[in-house]
Amino acid sequence: MPHRLALSVLLALGLAGCASQQATVPGYVWAYMQDPGEGPKLAYGRPDSDEVLLMMTCAAPPGRVTLTATGLDGPLLTVSSGGQVTRLPATTAPGLGEDALLQAVTDRDTPVLSNFRRTGDLALMNGDTRHGIAAAPADRGQVKAFFKACGA
Repeated sequence: MPHRLALSVLLALGLAGCASQQATVPGYVWAYMQDPGEGPKLAYGRPDSDEVLLMMTCAAPPGRVTLTATGLDGPLLTVSSGGQVTRLPATTAPGLGEDALLQAVTDRDTPVLSNFRRTGDLALMNGDTRHGIAAAPADRGQVKAFFKACGA
């Protein structure tokens, strides 16, 4: 049930019309959430709304992270950070609205996520298109709090 609740927060935000390298989405921030019974979550979206582009949740077993992205499809969820690129086998799940959700699970300490935790640099890749979703300096504490809680 907690997993469904996390998914219900995600709204469709398509990426199809993005430029070949889009900067961070204006008005979007990284937010850390720790709801009792649901575990740590880190979401990139518009504050005080249900518009979420990417959500990370701690997954069982400990040390695993589920990444859920809106507006992407295909067999892989590709993320990059600091020159590292990770292509994760993904599954598609129905989302709210017309866009599907793309989900993948990886280790908390993969090079891409380790670099994201350290620098705030992160991008989603869809084909040859890179969608920058880096954490602003003000958001980096949120990112570090998530990974600290996820490692506990």
